[in-house]
Amino acid sequence: MLVIPFLLSLASQTDIVRLANTSVTVSLSRSTGRFRVDLAGGVAIAGAHAEARLPDGSTIQTDRYPRHDAQLTRTRDSLGRAELLTVTNTGLANVPALVQRFWLYRNRPELVLDLELEDPSGKGTNRLSPLVTDAPIHLVHPGPVASLFVPYDNDSYFRYRSDAWTQKDGSYEVGAIYEDQSREGLVAGSIDHDVWKSAVKFGKSAGLTLTSGVTSDYTHDREDHGTVSGTSVRSARFEIGHYEDWRAGLERYGDLNAAIQPALPWKGGPPFGWNSWSGYKNKVTDKGVNAALDFVAGKMPLLRDDGTAYINFDSFWDNLTRDQRVAFVKRVHAAGLKAGIYWTPFVNWGEPDWKAVGSYKYGDMQLKQSNGVLFPKLDGGWPLDPTHPGTLQRIDENLKDFVDQGFDYIKFDFLTHGALEGKHFDPKVQTGAAAYRVGMKRIVDDLSAQKTGRPIFISLSIAPLFPSGYAHSRRISCDIFANIGASEYFLNSQNYAWWEAHSLYKFSDPDSACEYQPLGEPPTSEAEARTRFTASVIGGGMMIEGDNLENPAAEARVLSIFSHKAALDLARRAPRFLPVSGTTGDKAGDAFIYRQDAGTAYVAMFNFDKTVSKSIMLPLARLGLPAVEWNGTNLWTGKTETVRDRVQVTMLPTDCALIRLERR
Repeated sequence: MLVIPFLLSLASQTDIVRLANTSVTVSLSRSTGRFRVDLAGGVAIAGAHAEARLPDGSTIQTDRYPRHDAQLTRTRDSLGRAELLTVTNTGLANVPALVQRFWLYRNRPELVLDLELEDPSGKGTNRLSPLVTDAPIHLVHPGPVASLFVPYDNDSYFRYRSDAWTQKDGSYEVGAIYEDQSREGLVAGSIDHDVWKSAVKFGKSAGLTLTSGVTSDYTHDREDHGTVSGTSVRSARFEIGHYEDWRAGLERYGDLNAAIQPALPWKGGPPFGWNSWSGYKNKVTDKGVNAALDFVAGKMPLLRDDGTAYINFDSFWDNLTRDQRVAFVKRVHAAGLKAGIYWTPFVNWGEPDWKAVGSYKYGDMQLKQSNGVLFPKLDGGWPLDPTHPGTLQRIDENLKDFVDQGFDYIKFDFLTHGALEGKHFDPKVQTGAAAYRVGMKRIVDDLSAQKTGRPIFISLSIAPLFPSGYAHSRRISCDIFANIGASEYFLNSQNYAWWEAHSLYKFSDPDSACEYQPLGEPPTSEAEARTRFTASVIGGGMMIEGDNLENPAAEARVLSIFSHKAALDLARRAPRFLPVSGTTGDKAGDAFIYRQDAGTAYVAMFNFDKTVSKSIMLPLARLGLPAVEWNGTNLWTGKTETVRDRVQVTMLPTDCALIRLERR
């Protein structure tokens, strides 16, 4: 357990107000209004101020005010006991006050801060930055510094990056800079997500900016962030921490968010089973889904977790009649398995004048821009307004129908449509994040065990990373299928987003693992299939197969790959594999490590090259393992050898290795 003595104090000198514990010191100048943050290990963020965008478009900075009054109070919240330093900036004629808050917590090495605009006019703001500085930030270790880019959502095949310096807004919700050889790093991120879209921007040569109120092509918005009106408007809280290992810092960031908004509870393990999208796409048939059911029920007894497997429709389930779907679910349940379905609650795939629900047409329910014009199509569909009563009625009616049909699992897709900035039906909902929360809360309430009488697994596909807490799983990448390029793309996400599992969401979803042939693509090689399967194992453990199992060749491949008991046993643990390298640009790392306990670890390695074999050598020290003797077993080949100081493997093109290390 992390122990940080609760030795907080407010020191008042002639000019400097200081709040400190043994990990963080905040020092603020009464004369300039600028502040400095000193973090354990000797890292400083100096020359900082806070700023807000005013209703007239101008920006006001805390260091421009003549008065900076400080007050210390003790408080307690979901993060624990804290000392709170509040700085009220006033004295400018006809300019609202800005209030800064700094929290230091018992047993937490992070600083938490936010910014409030106090405006008697109530006009509010659409941009608040609790920390802005142009001063250089120097890590202790002198090596090359990487900067993490986290996409706002997982649409459009956006990639995570380790070179985010050129991104206009920086990284969405959370960012980091780190020296990857030593792994030393600084992590900063927002920990409130009910109102704002936020970003963290590190400058390559100098600077850090934390901002609530950002929109861009990455958020898919067409206009500025919504204005939050009121006499008191607060930014999201942000945290800043300095860590010996940037990976641990990101996991702590996930845990901080979970302390405020816990992941949606799920008592069972990660779902195993089958999904129709890869193998059938828009050609799903009653014959096809029943073939998958017969295969999983009769030929794949290992494809179970918690004693069951899911047989899931994806999009175009309406190729079947309702009676066919009901009959299918009954067959699934009779086989001792569970059934899933797919839906897009915030999208109109038709036309605005089509009848939607009750007396509403879709055009009534669609999101409008601030000028009253309908928001244009995104990804081929019209965004619906989650605050509109017709949208909520449509959610209620469709989810009740899915429950009545007997489904146990619902995959929700294209959810970013519900988080767009615009003019919402409910005037109290002023931002896209707030609107998204309205719709997602309705979904969770409708599918609660109290209402349905049974647990229903909620899985998000294309969705914002935040707000979280409204699903049991979320995909950390966009759609992936079977070839080596798909696996590399997915593992880029795993390399930088592994920490989302077990904190923001119970499980990360690696998408359905098609092992032979997605519809419309050529068959993959057996090596590519092993890589795709292994990527799912290390990517959260949701082992959902995705082939057309009416095809004998696909059936044979799946029987071969998906009968790998040792790998499936590992997947059932929902392992959280960490990246070995954090400097891959926009590519995937080729090595990952999972420490199961003091005596067992797993190392996954990949060769993404289509033509050339590849050797990887990983020193035990780089893996974070003691330099003792280990038994190393390649779970794919069965070969065992003694490992003393390094793990070394040579892989054929597009192939992989999954090594179990057991301490002697």
